[in-house]
Amino acid sequence: MQFEEKLFIAGSFVEGNGTFIDVINPTNKEKVASVHVAGSEEVDRAVEAAEKAWPAWANCDPAIRAKALNKLADLIEENSNVLGMAQTIEMGRPITQSIGQDIPAVASMYRYFAGVADKVHGKTSLNVPGFFSMEIRQPYGVTAGIIPWNGPLVMFAWKSAPALAVGNASIIKTSEKSPLSALILASLVKQAGIPDGVLSIISGARETGELLASHMRIRKIAFTGSPSAGRAVAQAAARSNIKSCTLELGGKCPAVVFDDADLNDALFWCQMGFSYNSGQICVASTRLYVQEGIFDEFAKRLQAAVSQYPVGDPTEQASASGPQVDAIQHRRVLEYIDMGKKEGKVLVEGNAGNEKGYYVKPTVFVDIKDDAVVNKEEIFGPVAILHCFSTEEEALKRANDTEYGLSAYVFTKDVSRAIRFATSLEAGVVGVNTTIMTHPDLGFGGWKGSGMGRELGQHAIEAYTQAKTIFIR
Repeated sequence: MQFEEKLFIAGSFVEGNGTFIDVINPTNKEKVASVHVAGSEEVDRAVEAAEKAWPAWANCDPAIRAKALNKLADLIEENSNVLGMAQTIEMGRPITQSIGQDIPAVASMYRYFAGVADKVHGKTSLNVPGFFSMEIRQPYGVTAGIIPWNGPLVMFAWKSAPALAVGNASIIKTSEKSPLSALILASLVKQAGIPDGVLSIISGARETGELLASHMRIRKIAFTGSPSAGRAVAQAAARSNIKSCTLELGGKCPAVVFDDADLNDALFWCQMGFSYNSGQICVASTRLYVQEGIFDEFAKRLQAAVSQYPVGDPTEQASASGPQVDAIQHRRVLEYIDMGKKEGKVLVEGNAGNEKGYYVKPTVFVDIKDDAVVNKEEIFGPVAILHCFSTEEEALKRANDTEYGLSAYVFTKDVSRAIRFATSLEAGVVGVNTTIMTHPDLGFGGWKGSGMGRELGQHAIEAYTQAKTIFIR
């Protein structure tokens, strides 16, 4: 498969600053591409192109923006096999998920925000005597998005679709680990009718992200990634022009299973919740709290299910999970597994899998203390900690005992308990009898250390526009 390796700026593929980053297929550890890196000159060119293009884009009939975004959604679906395979090759996501789940989600995202383009509303007021007053919302102009490696296509849409819909230009920096699918998507941008400069796509590592976060002519930035990198983005934004930030910074998500829950259903969702995408997902249900009345049976069934979980070549239809994204992440997960063996007991052994790639089989620990490292820190691999609890009060306290607050899950047939527990969980997204749920119509983001601001839904409209109050005498 041939990949584009250049930067996409002002509607053309252009060379970078002379340095390159190798992209490795985690399935076989082979190099598949060497992408150009954007330095300060290339970032400036992207910003200049955005400054030139966004006013006309913002001031056109919103129906024109909606038409372009809908066309882009159509093109994404038409090229689903190529886009999906690129994502699978670059970061190991199973092809069934890349094509069957991510492509529809990406197309849906663009279509949803295409529908938002003509629905950016403000309000009027007659409450100030002698004045007709109003509030309006207007785009920032030049915005940027820094996307993670674990879901490059979906995250590309999350950052660019709302920004473009409300009239901004968007500069997207891909992860150095998975930049290839976005560059294929770039080739569809012109076909969709999005003007040159309105959407640029650049590659690079941390240094390129710092250039965006500190750029004086970028007014809004959205970031998804680690807490340490998120803090660096916020600090750079504050030191430069105090640009608006949306930050999503990971999680250590609890799933609480009460003894009245449908055991098989809870088992399915909990297992999927920490094994999906090889555990490389911020909303993974990695801390499992199961009530004592069903704990032994749940543990028995979980052990059997996880032991049979099909980990293998992500290009094969039978594989439910592929490898970790690269050697660094592979080593990190195995180090946490070794640490867990010292901190507790192994329910399901999950050391390195196929030596040809960066595989790790799902691992489950028991008898781990709440303050253990593996129970506190985000591992970002297929590793879960199984806990036993007695009372609702105990479960809630332990579930909330974390600096993260992205997602949390509760399994019960008791509606009153579900509502009570869901409203008491310290998380931005709560699933009742489900895990890993998002929708374009509803806000997504974390409490506490899991981030700042919200993406999707009405929150995204507000995140990519700024308010202006006007008094008319």
